[in-house]
Amino acid sequence: MASVLPTGRLPFSFLAILLLLIGGLGCDLGGAGSSDVTVTGDVEDTESTPLVGADVIIRYQDETGEAISQKTETDSTGSYSATLEVEESAEVTITVSVEEVREEKTLEVLPDVGRRSVSTFKLNIGGEENREPGRPTDILLQNQSAGSIRVQESGGTSIARLTFQVVDSTGKAIQAEQAVDVDFRFGQKPDGATLTPSTVQTNGQGQATVNVSSGTTAGVVQVVAETERPDGTAFQSKPVGLSVHGGLPNKCHFSLAPERFNFPGLVDLGVTTSIQVFVGDKYGNPVVPGTAVSFSANAGLIGGSLQTDDQGQGGVALTSAQPLPSGGVGTVRAETAGTDAVNTIVDPDNCPDPADTGNENTISETIPIVFSGRPEVEVDPSSAELGQTYDLTVQDVENNNPLAPGTTIQVQAEGTQVKAVGSTEVTLDDTALSDTDDDGFEAEDITNKDEITSFTFRVVEDPDPEVAEDPKVETVTITLDGPNGSLEVVLTPPGAGSSTTASAQSLTPTDGATVRRTASGAAVIRAPRQ
Repeated sequence: MASVLPTGRLPFSFLAILLLLIGGLGCDLGGAGSSDVTVTGDVEDTESTPLVGADVIIRYQDETGEAISQKTETDSTGSYSATLEVEESAEVTITVSVEEVREEKTLEVLPDVGRRSVSTFKLNIGGEENREPGRPTDILLQNQSAGSIRVQESGGTSIARLTFQVVDSTGKAIQAEQAVDVDFRFGQKPDGATLTPSTVQTNGQGQATVNVSSGTTAGVVQVVAETERPDGTAFQSKPVGLSVHGGLPNKCHFSLAPERFNFPGLVDLGVTTSIQVFVGDKYGNPVVPGTAVSFSANAGLIGGSLQTDDQGQGGVALTSAQPLPSGGVGTVRAETAGTDAVNTIVDPDNCPDPADTGNENTISETIPIVFSGRPEVEVDPSSAELGQTYDLTVQDVENNNPLAPGTTIQVQAEGTQVKAVGSTEVTLDDTALSDTDDDGFEAEDITNKDEITSFTFRVVEDPDPEVAEDPKVETVTITLDGPNGSLEVVLTPPGAGSSTTASAQSLTPTDGATVRRTASGAAVIRAPRQ
């Protein structure tokens, strides 16, 4: 007769088989490697309205204990989805937040689950009280009296009025019974700008107006309006910007400058150069855009006037034309209108009292311009000789004035064991002038003429141990190139025969150039006419 075990107990062999089956099943369900688990959920407010763009942070630890964090946000339906890579059971914490409201939940995920849904998050925002029509939900700019104002004491408008409107969830203005206090603040501002008043209660149309007053400096203003919902949640408008422009021109901040003080205006008619003007108010800020500046010139043609840009700057073209200046130096004058206190200055140490203008409302500045012509080279001596020091003069043909900046001069000696030293690689700077005697600009006022017209070089031995021949110079080549034109002069050793023949044979100029001899024996070579 078979034995019977007590109720609730199984034979040992049967238990062993069952445990093996369960163990095998467990391994099969769990898998031997990592598995992707997708976690999904929804985020709503207390009225079951989906919240779009809510922040979602998912945190857990992997099998090594390393903390993992993933971030996402809800889509247009208020839903989110994130895929986690886990190898074993993991505790996952999900935190959702909108502004300062947040909620957190924890769940367990297994690698064999594949997908887990989390119950909907309900955030305590957008409740009945806040969403009810008539309750304040947003601040909008309704009217702006001006997009820009001027600094104080500039003679222009220095105050702008900004009117904001508080609206409800339907976009309608809140009524008087829902009136709120609106606070105003600067997002950014230049020195001295103010807001008046700083707090305003909305009227029956939900409006609140603030006055923006400029200070003493130009710049950009940003104004922000702020208030609160009935539950105490603060909200604000988008920043509203306007510009603060400078005042009227001031003598100490009125500058005139050419693109270059010397341009090849005598080489040909129709050559142009730019004249720039810089205009500031007494604080050193750019004047208000559109400030008019007029121009005149005693030589050539110049643009009659311009209006300054937002940096207080502008430019016109000076064109070479009749009348051409006597002596090669002309003048350009710029003029504008300032305030009655045009000579008022802010920092006497930085800007000394300007000269009396005669008319306090008129500001002017005059600068010289050199009209230079064809290039001319004078070289002494005029033949190639070893051990010789050469005097070289480079200037224009018409007035013996300097050539335009950027002109290059190169000197090269060729032969056996020889080289040229000294001023052999030169680029001319701009011409500088100064009316020291206060009688107007003329050629005698060029202050750096010697520096950019007179040069010296030598032809010397250049020993080379590998060369058996004695040092011997064959040619000395002078090359000039620049805005005024090009010229090349090749000097050779003196020839045999009479001195006149020898002198003629020792110099070869550019085709079309003319050569003139001086009493001292120097050669003057003029570039050909264009």
